[in-house]
Parts: sequence; C-alpha cells; structure tokens
Amino acid sequence: MLKVSNLTLSRGGRSLVNNLNFKVKSGEALLITGVNGSGKSTLASAIAGNFKADSGSVELSGKLGVLLQNIEIDFPISVEEFIDLAGTDVVNDQLINHLISEDIRGKKITQLSVGQLQRVEIAQVLRLNPDFYLLDEPFSAQDKENTELLIEFFKALKAKGKGILIINHIQLNLDGLIDEVLNLSR
Repeated sequence: MLKVSNLTLSRGGRSLVNNLNFKVKSGEALLITGVNGSGKSTLASAIAGNFKADSGSVELSGKLGVLLQNIEIDFPISVEEFIDLAGTDVVNDQLINHLISEDIRGKKITQLSVGQLQRVEIAQVLRLNPDFYLLDEPFSAQDKENTELLIEFFKALKAKGKGILIINHIQLNLDGLIDEVLNLSR
C-alpha cells in the first residue's frame, strides 16, 4: 500500500498542500488533479523522496516506479540502453514493445520528440516492474491515440494488482481505470 498521512508541503514560503491524506492499495488507481500551482508535482516529488515535506509521512509497502514531469535527459544513449538502465527483466516487455515503436528503438534519446521521450520514460518504469506506479502528467505530451494506448496499459497493470497514482492537471476520461479522484484546490 502507498499511504500518505497528514502531509503538508510548502515551497518558497508558500503553502501548497495541508494535511493531505490518501492511500492507494494494490489493484487500485487514484487520480489527483488540480490547477497549475496547486502542488501536484511537488507532491509527486515528495512521494518519490525528492522533496522534503514540512510534516506528515509517506509509507510504501513494495517497490515504487516513478515518472516525474519535465526530466531532462541530455546524454547520447540509445532508447534500448535507456530502458535497460532499469534492468533487463523482461516481465513487462510485451507492453514495452507495444509502447515503443520500431522506428524509435535505434534512435538516441536526444533525437526523440517530447512525446516519444515520455513513452520511453514510461517504458523504463515498466521495466522496473514495481508494485506501485507514481505517474506525474503521463499524458501531457501524448496525442489522442497514444493517450488511449497508455490508458489501456495502465488498466492492464491495475488488473495485475499494481497500484497506480496518476497526477494530471486535467481530469481525462479514465473510465475503467480510476477508482477515486482527489482534487487539490488552491
């Protein structure tokens, strides 16, 4: 289980999140939405352990796979090498093969479009085969077709008992995937 208890976050003296509580169990999916500046990405960073909370706690039983927003990758390795940085376990390779088209497999990471890079980053998280997925804006650089493809992947992961936390600035039609929606209001 991923459990957030009484979490309070601020940045630059500005309060973002106050006493936030939620949990995501295995086989469940939670969507967190909110306007720009409401603390969604800061929350994702705190859950991932990259940002210190003012108070509260994050508890995790199992392995967490993290996709954070706007990660810059500026080294010339291939798509395959990048995915393999997460390990060479082939548990989710069928999903990865559907997600990463043949035309980008041989390219260098620095040659990809923003949407392609985002799918490659998701593939790397899939390769980790975590128990829980923390996905910050996983659809932001995707067209309609790839958004629908990702939603189907996430549904398959949920059906396999994986817990999923999606943070998105808008509430998409995620029928059949999301069990609960939490809106961070300012």
